[in-house]
Amino acid sequence: MHTNLLDAFDEQVQSRADSVALITWENEQPCSRTWRELASLVQTTAAHLDDLFALSPALPKRIGYTSGNTIDDVVLTLATARVGAINVPISSRTNPAHQQACWDRVGGHWISEETLVEFGSAHAADDAIFANRKATDPKSAALILWTSGTSGTAKGVTLSHQTLVKNAYAKLKAVPQSPTDVRLTSLPLAHAYARTCDFGTWLLSGCTLVLTYGYAGWKQLASHVQPTLANVVPSLANRLLDEDSKSFGLSRLKILGCGGAGLTSKTFDRWAKRGVTVIQGYGCTETGPVICSATPADPIPGLVGRPVEGWEIDIRGGRLFVRGDHVMLRYWNDPEATEQRIDRDGWFETGDLVEVDASSKQLRILGRSDDVIVLPNGHKIFPASIEQRINLLPGIRQSMLIYRDDSLQLWLDIHLDADHCEIDKSVRQVLANDASWQVPDQLHFFSPPLSALAGELTAKETICRSRILENRFPAIE
Repeated sequence: MHTNLLDAFDEQVQSRADSVALITWENEQPCSRTWRELASLVQTTAAHLDDLFALSPALPKRIGYTSGNTIDDVVLTLATARVGAINVPISSRTNPAHQQACWDRVGGHWISEETLVEFGSAHAADDAIFANRKATDPKSAALILWTSGTSGTAKGVTLSHQTLVKNAYAKLKAVPQSPTDVRLTSLPLAHAYARTCDFGTWLLSGCTLVLTYGYAGWKQLASHVQPTLANVVPSLANRLLDEDSKSFGLSRLKILGCGGAGLTSKTFDRWAKRGVTVIQGYGCTETGPVICSATPADPIPGLVGRPVEGWEIDIRGGRLFVRGDHVMLRYWNDPEATEQRIDRDGWFETGDLVEVDASSKQLRILGRSDDVIVLPNGHKIFPASIEQRINLLPGIRQSMLIYRDDSLQLWLDIHLDADHCEIDKSVRQVLANDASWQVPDQLHFFSPPLSALAGELTAKETICRSRILENRFPAIE
């Protein structure tokens, strides 16, 4: 078993040098690179990084850049590991102020697009692709990722080499893949889901990675590569079901991983009829991220599987605590926040309410413990479970359930061309089947729509509840 992902990469280069490792979209067409070609790019970039360190020895060995799911993400990640530095990707799809604030909290060597052009002007010789490898402590910091901010200000999560490789191994054990598989990545590499479940498992398995972003990227590349594996968020999983299987590259798809939120039984069944197994899982950025995963043998709608290898779990008053090598090292430069989440015995508080399904022993996620709405009669409501069902309806981008002015209110973010009357009808049909709370007399609509640039939506296309309350409902505590 490898102690870091760079060793896994080097093994693929040595054993499968001329096999296709990576496919990206460049110059309006698919661009393939072998493991050997990718290794040459990594070595060239690593040499440039060493030059940067020599020119500015006072700066810490941290490499920051805006991550946009391109070849540069892959090369910089691997080159940073080769020179023994810490990788700090910041999503290019967040607003510039957020990007700058994140980088200001870390500091080091910022790699701009202009710098990358300079890096690409030289080429390494094939016999030098393993040169200048720095010794790596498995427990040392490898990566800083930023939390999605669903419950407040984003924090820098510091993950070790050990966490990254062990979590990828655990996910791969739950959902195996082989060198003949083609894995399409449409999730952001600046976030933990794609980093482990796409990038990490790719390096360990030696399959072909197809790197793109979102629905537009899927539409652009999938028909060319015909993926066998993919991870998506629920909105994309539902959108793909309405597309033609052949033209959208779905004809060879056999495993569809889904995270960020749950899928309905209807969605599961529709994918099953296409011969595709839906794998749901659960985790946090702070846990590498995978805590639980279904396997191809036991997917069940509404459940997220059993804990993957390497975890201890403890449920206290409905709240999930976990312990193991997958837990982050710390929040970057924030010891107080770290101590609030990881106790002296190493238990990490996820902040999520869960229950164990009696028959399957898989976990069911009820929602965030700090999002629970307690009505005056003492009845508890888990907004996320209701919002997830509403979000699957046509014309609705997002929904948010809040308690305001002594009443429950359902707020909707809808598509511009959506029919308000049809939405009202479909929402009430869903709510009529849920007797746990009173159906509101009137639905409310966000205007202007929720904005990712305003921090109201995360990279996983979920709502940032605290930011929406701050921006839209400042009177609510």
